Amino acid sequence: MKINIRKWTSYLALATIVLYIITGYGITQHRFMEKITFGLLTKSLSFKIHSWLIIPLLLFLLLHLYYSCSLFKRLKRWKR
Repeated sequence: MKINIRKWTSYLALATIVLYIITGYGITQHRFMEKITFGLLTKSLSFKIHSWLIIPLLLFLLLHLYYSCSLFKRLKRWKR
């Protein structure tokens, strides 16, 4: 069960990081991103999404670290 949770948190953290990079690029290079997204990702929307993504990113990373460390501790005890 914990392995599945660890995988899901890593996938969600990766997706959040990708969105974080895209929205950060949308803030700095907003004209280019508006052309690529056909006007869907504007500078103001990129900034709003970028500002709100930090909380889920930290949550997914902390959950991933917690389950990874607990799995590592169990494996370390099992090898003894």
